[in-house]
Amino acid sequence: MERITSRKKFNQAVLDATVKAQKKYGFDMTKKSYSNSNTHNNEADAFKHAYLSWLLSYKYGGDFVAEQLGNFHENETPKAPLEEKNMDLWNNAMGREIAYNMKRELGDDYDLLGDDWASEYASRKIYEKMRKGELITNPNDKRRYENLELELLNEKDRVYSDGEFRNFDEKVQALKMSKYMDYIVDNNWEVPTEKNLNKRVQSGELIYVENYERSDGTKVHGYYRRRPYFASKKSSK
Repeated sequence: MERITSRKKFNQAVLDATVKAQKKYGFDMTKKSYSNSNTHNNEADAFKHAYLSWLLSYKYGGDFVAEQLGNFHENETPKAPLEEKNMDLWNNAMGREIAYNMKRELGDDYDLLGDDWASEYASRKIYEKMRKGELITNPNDKRRYENLELELLNEKDRVYSDGEFRNFDEKVQALKMSKYMDYIVDNNWEVPTEKNLNKRVQSGELIYVENYERSDGTKVHGYYRRRPYFASKKSSK
């Protein structure tokens, strides 16, 4: 894949992709002119940072490099409002996650992708995250980058112990039975007791989330979950 050696050309490539995606998906971007599009503190800003971070990972060797370069970029403007920096760092992380997942899903084929196809794929994934509310599109958002892993915990990632499952009523058990059986398969065909789930936490396969409170005030009780990208030390390099 061809690298972009000029910073000016790199920034232009990010703007081109943002404008192209905006035309396709219709997210918020007030256009003054093509070269002076309003991509500040809006949905286009969120897309731009996620795409920039994805592109850094795609072109320059992985999410570790993308994180370092993204942080360097944010530190170039030390007087920027903290809320804006929080928004940018969050959306940069979303772009790295997309790059990581593309690498995991496509394997060796990832390095053989054409640039246009890869860009379209990443743009669609970024827009999907935007629609799900996983990007920060306004600096007044109360979610914090340093709490990103907790803020993005999803029910689909949760692993119920056998004791928790048996405490559900029959209707809830019926709804969760298929997922519970998947736990048993993942647990080497053993019932997922707290004891063996704790062993999987110690080995790094799972994590245990302690009681915490979301930024909206929702209190969440501790539970087991699959290890997400943001808790992983793996790199897409």
